[in-house]
Amino acid sequence: MKKRIISLALVGVMAFSGLVGCGAKAPAQEAAGAKTETAKEAEAVAEPAKEEVADTAAADNFKVGITLQSLENSYWAGVFGEVEKLLKEKGWEYTILACNDNSATQIQQIENFITNQVNLIMVHPSDPNAIEDYLKQARDAGIKVMCWDDAMTNTDLNWILDNTKLGYVIGQEAANFINENYPDGSVAEVAIMNYPQTPILLERETGILNALEEIAGGKYKVVAQQPALDAQAAITNMETILQANPDTKIVCSIGAGGDIGANQAFMTKMEGNIPDDMGIFSADATQQQLEAIVNGEATRASVGFEGSNKKTAEAVVDLYERLLNGETFAEQNLVRPLLVIDSSNAAEYLADYK
Repeated sequence: MKKRIISLALVGVMAFSGLVGCGAKAPAQEAAGAKTETAKEAEAVAEPAKEEVADTAAADNFKVGITLQSLENSYWAGVFGEVEKLLKEKGWEYTILACNDNSATQIQQIENFITNQVNLIMVHPSDPNAIEDYLKQARDAGIKVMCWDDAMTNTDLNWILDNTKLGYVIGQEAANFINENYPDGSVAEVAIMNYPQTPILLERETGILNALEEIAGGKYKVVAQQPALDAQAAITNMETILQANPDTKIVCSIGAGGDIGANQAFMTKMEGNIPDDMGIFSADATQQQLEAIVNGEATRASVGFEGSNKKTAEAVVDLYERLLNGETFAEQNLVRPLLVIDSSNAAEYLADYK
């Protein structure tokens, strides 16, 4: 079987390369950061690819197409670096692409996966409503469809979080920290690193704000709410926040990017000497976040899911395999667990990255 490597160049502080698809007709577009074959090359391999679909499926050598909202975020880069390793070990054909939060690009990627007769499509949607009909087309073509993060209709399985609850747990950790470190009469200045244009991340922000108000009402004020899906944007935004509000010491972030960027900004401002009343609270629990917790930096707690990138990758690839082998799930929506990782257990989970 002719194989082709598609390289994705990732930008940001967690730069990553090598999330690729290998196969006779791997779907790729320049808009998604992938190299493309010439029309002549594509024509030359088209017919053999059709012949191989039945053979590879029969041998459990599946073809998987994955399209993600972004790979600039350290969480996604880390998890799908591990996913790639597992898919290589299984000998499956795969393509992992980022749509860069562009639904038109994601639609094109899904259409290409259908054309190339993959056995399974996993999508992390930029806009769930924009791709429902295209996922239906995939299922009508006999392709298994899995969604990560959104409770969609035209899927075999949705792997989701209760994002309002997740946000609440983040806010709860921050609120408890405020109550412990800010005596009566003092008010903590809080910055929120958000991404409201994505509905599930707006749900997280809502959960954060609800917990802060319920648990630490009257002891804090939100001085800024800035988008920060990736760390580089978070660094810039946090520096701007600190210029306007130099007493800001608490950050709540919807994900790893805002946490990592805010931590770097705080570390620079404080010259590495983080005071006891400064803290960042977030989701994702990536390796870089856990290292910051263990090292006594500004990151205080992060809400994870399976425990590490490796464990998350193992969990999602297991779901791929179960779907591809014909398993049906009692519920279309499979809710992931929540796990608070802080100074009491960060070293334990960090060890899984080594």
